[in-house]
Amino acid sequence: MKKLLTVLVALLVVVSMFAAEKPFTLGPNVTYTGTVNFSLVVTKDGVDISGALADVDASLAFGPTSDTQAGATFGISYTPFGGVTLSLKSITFSTPYFGAFYSTGKQFVSDYFTGKDYSTGAFTTAMGNFVDSLKLTFPAVAGLEVYYLDKTSEGTATWFSDMVLVKYPVAGFTLVGGLYNTGDTSTHEFGAAVSGALDLGIFKPNLTVFGGMVDGGSGMVTAFDVIFTGSLTPVTGLTLAPTFKFAENLDKLEYRSSNIANAKYFSLGVTYTTTFAPVTLTAKVTPKVDFATATPTTTLPLNELSAKIAVAPVTFFVKTTNADLLDSSKKYTLYAEASYSDPMLFGAVKASWADITQFATYTYIHGAVTIKAIPEFTLYSDIHKIIASANDFGYNIRATYAITPNVKLTGFFGTLTLDSDGAYTVINAEPTWNVKVTYTASF
Repeated sequence: MKKLLTVLVALLVVVSMFAAEKPFTLGPNVTYTGTVNFSLVVTKDGVDISGALADVDASLAFGPTSDTQAGATFGISYTPFGGVTLSLKSITFSTPYFGAFYSTGKQFVSDYFTGKDYSTGAFTTAMGNFVDSLKLTFPAVAGLEVYYLDKTSEGTATWFSDMVLVKYPVAGFTLVGGLYNTGDTSTHEFGAAVSGALDLGIFKPNLTVFGGMVDGGSGMVTAFDVIFTGSLTPVTGLTLAPTFKFAENLDKLEYRSSNIANAKYFSLGVTYTTTFAPVTLTAKVTPKVDFATATPTTTLPLNELSAKIAVAPVTFFVKTTNADLLDSSKKYTLYAEASYSDPMLFGAVKASWADITQFATYTYIHGAVTIKAIPEFTLYSDIHKIIASANDFGYNIRATYAITPNVKLTGFFGTLTLDSDGAYTVINAEPTWNVKVTYTASF
């Protein structure tokens, strides 16, 4: 319904202008924020240069002398040697009767309706069905928000192909209800979620309840979710964290977030921490009863049994875990770390074992050293050893020199490179090297 949203936004802008007591005028307030970077990289393959603008927003605010106010934000993209492109990101306007925020992208409202992929922070793939969106607020009804998300395709829907959501706070709880069309079909789903904190004196748990009608494949079915979580500390050092969840058919919600899933269980996290300087001991177990099937199952994970000894500048840490203490086939893991830290030198050795009884068969051993010779110059090095394979040992040495606060010279040599989490764990067969000059500035 792209045309409907375009007409609606245009109508609201016109209404906001005529609601002004005085003429609508353009104000001078224009602001820009973002970062700019440039890099020159020398490798065995030659020289590469690149430059980019990142996280740039241009805000153009309108400042009329009436009650009506409006504004806009823009995105700026830069292609090296190709010029700068300015694109509209949002429009904001308000009157004494309503306020509106129009975005050329999607707006997050609820995990049950406007799904996010929490592993990436972006919207889920299914949310690609939607493009621009509109948020309306009403001064006469404090807290009330109405959202309209525009679908990219009308599909086979005959009367409504988009998503409308209403969000409203009630007595400390937040209510979100909505109606939407799924995919390119004529099927419509609807539901409502309420969430907030209960005040039970010393115990203040959070409660979330969702209910809706969704497409079950051969007809409409009920989807529901009840989540009860909390935490309390009855005595110093002891923390109890109960969780109750009862949910069905959440997998049928097309536009749900990645953290919305079916489950039926009760668990109780029990954590105890005590310190006898310089030693800190921590124990955590989470007994869980899963009743998703006709025959309930009980597990008792040992999440952590650890000891930390901190005698500056040296720290020792050791931890063991077990996936289920009630299952004799589950193994105790072991993680150990020793580190040294002062203003000029940091060094750490870490090791992990999947089975504490097989001490000679480690998962990995990792060493890292950082030397800050002078304020401008820092030297780094990592080594990584894994269980024997084609490439079971990697190393690198890196250096950074700050020529100015904005310009850095860096160098790299070795076989150990970054993984997707930003850690040096990827072992390559042959060493690589590079020298890089970078410029970064924020504005």
